[in-house]
Amino acid sequence: MTSIERSININQPLEVVFKYASDYRTWGEWFEGVSDFIPTTESTKGNGTRYAYKAKMMGLEVKVETEIYNYIENKGWQGKSTKGMPHQTLWKFESIDKGTKFTYGLEYKVPLPLIGNLIDKYFLLPKWIRIIEKSLQNLDQKFKL
Repeated sequence: MTSIERSININQPLEVVFKYASDYRTWGEWFEGVSDFIPTTESTKGNGTRYAYKAKMMGLEVKVETEIYNYIENKGWQGKSTKGMPHQTLWKFESIDKGTKFTYGLEYKVPLPLIGNLIDKYFLLPKWIRIIEKSLQNLDQKFKL
């Protein structure tokens, strides 16, 4: 299993950052390579909520669905794929001196025996790191406008 975790400090109050970043309707505005988010449950926020969306990686667009669990208002949540590429995510928000520390984590496994680790190490992992780092920068920029 490959794990990536990156953080950014955003110079805005935690409640402001959480409200924006937890709204699925904004994710396509700042998270690189994802679009067309649609809730697939009646609930649109909190535990048990599921979102279907499109994710683009290395020129390929795939359909994914993620379910939210361990949701705590103004603290964060975790997500687990229910369709598409198997993965888990972590969204963590912490109040710091002059704003909010947002941490995003991703865990995944390439389901290809023998060559999966090589593909991950040389292609997928570097790409995912760039996507996550750029997404965090995009989120920070939303609050600097």
